[in-house]
Amino acid sequence: MDLITAGTEWGYSIVPIYAGPAGIAKPCLISRYLLSKFKPKSSSDYVSSSKQAPRAWFREVTVTKGRKLSATPRVRLCVHGKLHSPKRAGILESEFMKSFAKFLILLGPLVLLVACGGSTNTTQTGTTSPSNQQGPLFVTGEDAPVSSVVGFTVTINSITLNNSTTTVTAMSTPTTVDFGRLMGLRSMLGFNSVPQGAYTSATFTFATNPAPLISYVDLSTNPPTVQELTGTLNQATVTVPFPSGAPLVVTSSELVGLHLDFDMFDSLVVDGNNQMTGAINPVMTVQSVAAMDPLAQITEFTGNLVSVSTNTNSFVMQGPYGFQETVNVSSATQYNGSNSLSTLAPDAIISVMGNMLADGSMMASDVEMITTDKAFISGRILAINPTSGPVQTVTMWVGEELGTSGVIPVDTIQTINLSGVSTYDICFFDDQQTQDYFNASSLVVGQRIFIGGTVAGGAFTPDMVSLRRQAAVGQLVANSVTVTGATGSNVGNFQMQNDALMSYSAGGPFTVYTGNLTDFVNIDGLAGLAAAGTPEMLSRGLVFKNASSGKPEVWAGHVRILPTE
Repeated sequence: MDLITAGTEWGYSIVPIYAGPAGIAKPCLISRYLLSKFKPKSSSDYVSSSKQAPRAWFREVTVTKGRKLSATPRVRLCVHGKLHSPKRAGILESEFMKSFAKFLILLGPLVLLVACGGSTNTTQTGTTSPSNQQGPLFVTGEDAPVSSVVGFTVTINSITLNNSTTTVTAMSTPTTVDFGRLMGLRSMLGFNSVPQGAYTSATFTFATNPAPLISYVDLSTNPPTVQELTGTLNQATVTVPFPSGAPLVVTSSELVGLHLDFDMFDSLVVDGNNQMTGAINPVMTVQSVAAMDPLAQITEFTGNLVSVSTNTNSFVMQGPYGFQETVNVSSATQYNGSNSLSTLAPDAIISVMGNMLADGSMMASDVEMITTDKAFISGRILAINPTSGPVQTVTMWVGEELGTSGVIPVDTIQTINLSGVSTYDICFFDDQQTQDYFNASSLVVGQRIFIGGTVAGGAFTPDMVSLRRQAAVGQLVANSVTVTGATGSNVGNFQMQNDALMSYSAGGPFTVYTGNLTDFVNIDGLAGLAAAGTPEMLSRGLVFKNASSGKPEVWAGHVRILPTE
């Protein structure tokens, strides 16, 4: 990757180093603000080589300016992270990682996020009967993705909590969730007060009307298309136990969360040819999380700004699931660019990361004002034109939209003219030199992007493009792990392959870069990964285009091996 990076300001000196195939670097520190103070997150992503989809994220890294920038063992691995600032980056020892140290951090905690476990839970054994006292409970959801599936929409009618003596309601408002679009990110699904007690299982009731909808990438067409398949639930009601010895304990004095991970890989039934049939056997895991646990962090909450109150240090936004959410800020809250609470514009599109509070509001660790446009579309790139140089048009699957439904509805493939767009940015990472690393020449098939613009006269006119966090799903390529740092270092890279957009775009395996701040879960860093065989994996971060090869690459902040079935 043709970039240069500096180290971090987090206990280290800043050391600019060239990271590219050729040429001499011109050190130029990019960003000096801290986007967040997150710690590495755990993740629970379940996928197979036959159902793999691009995803990636970043952590905090300090980047400096350079000239260029079939059936397999059911072992799984994830990678996640989020883009932060130099303050969390850490000096990446290899030239390649040093060139993206800052991005790795940004990638961070699965800000990206996601989750298969690994959080510290409040543990209480037994099945204490609920009392008349109520305690606060929030519900978060994320997906264990499938490579080829870009959308999986299902309506949860209700969630109840159970123990040996009683059942109580945790969520009663029908909520439609597209687990496929979460792309490994964690979103808040609801908040409620429930009787205090220790609960050993959760029961989910799904709607059969409307039926679930599965959207998947068809690579047999050129360019790739997205097909839809109406799903059929083999079970509309599913009871899922909490881990043994770790019930969900609700008290009147402490906020607790119900973390839901929907395992699309095991839920979507396939035939003998490994083709999805449309049948769905819901497979989920649930876990109790304390308010400040990594798995409790809300890593994806985007919507319109409704109002701002500087007196109460808060603002209200219209969230993605039909309800408004109050978001609190503090002196520790990080904003992109020169934004602050007082500069947030009414109706602006805002993205927030943070943790829930006992009153049902959120405390934001990061606030990104993406655009003041009144309309946007978001999704994955299926084709670009031309394929080299500044892109003039991009063909993408629209997985999300706001204000464009009359001209660009969701779940459609659209070709957007970007020839008039000059503003390019990277989520939660805003700097004067951001466009040196992501611009019209940096778009590549497989990336997840956000396009803001305006709608007038029945037409959508784009004026900005933002690179968003995602995840790349695939299988570790045998003998591909390379350590470029010192002995025991996690500075290096490995290759993944899958059957969806990332390998389609790369024409085969693609490279994932890691650093010493990359969080490895259930595996002893790159050394352990080198001996792991060919596990299924999910790398989380940001997907960039290699300026020399034109192929997509993932800069990852979290790597996780998931259990074999």
